[in-house]
Amino acid sequence: MILRMRPVAVLIATAIVLAGCSGSVSPAPSGAASAVPSAAASAVPSVEGSAVPAESTVPTASLDTTPVTLTVWDYYGKEVTPFTPDAIAAFQNEYPWITVDRQDLDWESYLQKFNVAVSSGQGPDVATLDMTWIPTLASNDVLLDLKALSGGMLNGAPITDQYSKGPIEAMTYGDGYVTMMNDFDAYALYYRADLFEQKGIPVPKTWDELRAAAKKLAEDSNGDGKPDKYLYAVRPNTFHFSQFLFQNGGQLLNPEGTKATFNSDAGVGALDYQVGLIQDGSGLYWSDADGDLPPALVDGRVAMFSDGPYYMGLLKSGVPDQSGKWKIAIAPYSKQPGSYLGGTGLSIPAGSAHQQAAWLFIQYFLRPEQQIRVYTVTGAAPATTAALESPELTQPDPYFGGEAPFTVFLDTMATATHFPYVAAWSQVDTIISENLDAALLGKTDSRAALDEAAVAADAELAK
Repeated sequence: MILRMRPVAVLIATAIVLAGCSGSVSPAPSGAASAVPSAAASAVPSVEGSAVPAESTVPTASLDTTPVTLTVWDYYGKEVTPFTPDAIAAFQNEYPWITVDRQDLDWESYLQKFNVAVSSGQGPDVATLDMTWIPTLASNDVLLDLKALSGGMLNGAPITDQYSKGPIEAMTYGDGYVTMMNDFDAYALYYRADLFEQKGIPVPKTWDELRAAAKKLAEDSNGDGKPDKYLYAVRPNTFHFSQFLFQNGGQLLNPEGTKATFNSDAGVGALDYQVGLIQDGSGLYWSDADGDLPPALVDGRVAMFSDGPYYMGLLKSGVPDQSGKWKIAIAPYSKQPGSYLGGTGLSIPAGSAHQQAAWLFIQYFLRPEQQIRVYTVTGAAPATTAALESPELTQPDPYFGGEAPFTVFLDTMATATHFPYVAAWSQVDTIISENLDAALLGKTDSRAALDEAAVAADAELAK
């Protein structure tokens, strides 16, 4: 399961949860700063212990209360969206001059429809956007500068105080913010704690320890001399490759975003490491076409893998009988902690006619109590620190042996890195993934695969 297919994972996760900028960034409109609450705005803490105030329910003199209809595009899914009818009704009750028209779009065709709509001036006022789309959209100047619109404040407090370093960097383009992260994705290590205990395997913290653990964990259940149970899942996509790349001290592109650097020694070492897991029998190649991992978890083929927080819901719904057997830890690394950083951002297209109302909507749904609903309603991981540190998300989870796994993902997010902000990123992403397959399947070596990918990527970047 990768982020591109995330809404499906969220749908599965929800069932169990409910059961249990630079000058290129578009400028803000005249008077947009009035969307920022005044100092006299009432501040009502939304979560116990949170210093983040709620938006004022009393319009200030500078707030435009002319009736508007706000168009919101949403790909979470009608049954699992955090923008539920009751939540929207509560928002409209607080801001009675705003009517919300939430439109449900499927994830697969969303980006194409969004590009067509904004280019024709028919885009939404608020859009949920996959963070992997943000690099291309920001580079094409279609997203509003939220820093200029907000004055750098969110619900009465500095935006920089409400997110950790990783999300702040991911939301930033030039000198502005092009999105506000609503949920996040970063990779940690999922492992069968019961098997680790039985086999006397310590939780790995380095690549060498991960390799040793994988070898000791693997078993040959049918006597053919090849391990076929309790393997580490090796995923052939840019998301997982970049995790190993970052952990090995490498980067995807140069700082200017003009040349590929993923074929450096760090990149070759990262890919060699994954190839080695497959070659020694301790790793199981699991392609994106194979879908989610639960089938391989149910039958015991996989007992260790790296992925994001939404997989907590997949485990609970897809492998309920393994409750108490799984735990989550910071992913082992070579030189430094690292992961790709993705998720969902709330953005305002530059062509929106109702930018002030759109910002009020985004602020409302980034309040702590609404951020907590991102988990309880959708099964995804909220992005703001206040929500991640709330009692609802820091309480022990019986499925994960009584540990609080969100604390691991909060630490992981702090060292995660977003994909490069270049217009050609989608093409580069595809090129990397296609060439990873060749190496992981033994058709070529890691350096040749990455060098070939780099040549093709450089050609795209030069266009």
